Amino acid sequence: MVVKSDQYLEFEPTEGPVPEISVYDYDETPENKSWACTLPVKQALYDPEYEKDNCGVGFACHVKGKPSHKIISDARYLLCNMSHRGGSDGTGIGDGAGLLSGIPHKFLTREFDYHCHVKLPAMGQYAVGNLFFKKDEDVFLKSKATFENIANSLGLRVLGWRDVPVDSSILVPAALSREPKILQPCVVLEDAYGSGNEPKEISDEEFESKYQKTFEKKLYILRKQSTHTIGLHNWFYICSLSSRNIVYKGQLIPSQVYSYYHDLVNAEYECHFALVHSRFSTNTFPSWDRAQPLRWAAHNGEINTLRGNKNWMRAREGVMESKLFGDDLDKLYPIIEEGGSDSAALDNVLELLVINGILTLPEAIMLLVPEAWQNNEHMDSKKRAFYEWAACLMEPWDGPALFAFADGRFCGANLDRNGLRPCRYYLTDDDIMICASEVGVIPIASSKVVEKGRLHPGRMLLVDTKEVVNQVEYKGY
Repeated sequence: MVVKSDQYLEFEPTEGPVPEISVYDYDETPENKSWACTLPVKQALYDPEYEKDNCGVGFACHVKGKPSHKIISDARYLLCNMSHRGGSDGTGIGDGAGLLSGIPHKFLTREFDYHCHVKLPAMGQYAVGNLFFKKDEDVFLKSKATFENIANSLGLRVLGWRDVPVDSSILVPAALSREPKILQPCVVLEDAYGSGNEPKEISDEEFESKYQKTFEKKLYILRKQSTHTIGLHNWFYICSLSSRNIVYKGQLIPSQVYSYYHDLVNAEYECHFALVHSRFSTNTFPSWDRAQPLRWAAHNGEINTLRGNKNWMRAREGVMESKLFGDDLDKLYPIIEEGGSDSAALDNVLELLVINGILTLPEAIMLLVPEAWQNNEHMDSKKRAFYEWAACLMEPWDGPALFAFADGRFCGANLDRNGLRPCRYYLTDDDIMICASEVGVIPIASSKVVEKGRLHPGRMLLVDTKEVVNQVEYKGY
């Protein structure tokens, strides 16, 4: 039977008693720090601290920043053609898959106007994201109220909540047993938006100069405080909450992502980039929150220096200072949240570095995942100086690892100095950059290919949608 992705599956009722569905017996104890107690607690030779990922990752991006639904459609090809890089068992339980894209402003403006009766401000002046809640009504209402109270205390305002339309009928029992309630809040800075249901007239230049840094700072504090206060044990998880990106993900196989999330097949969902991920959890347990992409990046590989990285990051919390956050730094700790994977730990640190505003996203990636620079006699002196400075602040997060990352302006990929994860890229004559863990993920006529190649150890592929850069040689600046 062929079913369109925006249709619900219908089943004929069966005769006789309904067979019992066997679902994993979760360790729902206070000691279990994982989201929704999905992972087992430490026992015998098993330790959740050793969980690693090994996956398929890639992106499609218009290098001049022109939004279209074609980017989302191309990303579907990309994701589904990397199904073999994700994990699943014989019953269809997936290790996780998802998509990170730019904010689909046209689509969200219509949706929030229709469902929530509020007018969205201009692109970049509001934040939106997908949040996981427990389906238990009491827990859900308390979690939602706590989130709104924290937002209000920070001078933010939740304009409205949108129910994300999904098709739960395609889920297998294990994924269905931990399926969260998924809502989409729209958050604005009250000083900039006002107290009504329509925004003040503020130009992009005025918002950027007067409100942008404050807005990003308060959004980050909201994400951290609400996560720490409500807790993973209440099934609360923020996939993303940003004015730049939005993440759709879950305990799915790649072919289910666009069928599960109806938003993604809406023709008005337009953006200039889409980054996808198909997760293979190496000898580990899948869960909704551990699916990728994360808030800023997607990761193929492992972080084999993870214990040291986490310990050093925890130690730094006692001496960290920030002009942007000031005394609010204490609200962010712990920076690396409990219950996450190795990829999530790196994403937590990357998020702090980017929001702090000193480093751009690609510079923050270079700090965390440096190339082999110490004995390179031919390296540019300015780049060597950057790495020497970075080495004083942060030890390398070593793989083997391939990272794809995006923040609305930048979209790129970085291969660590070991170079043990594949990455190929194409640039077409219609200004589309395609990057993935392997070739052939999107059907392209060879006559349309302007440039192609592979990412070498320690190198970065970068698309800057505001300025023209030499993508592969970005690290040579």
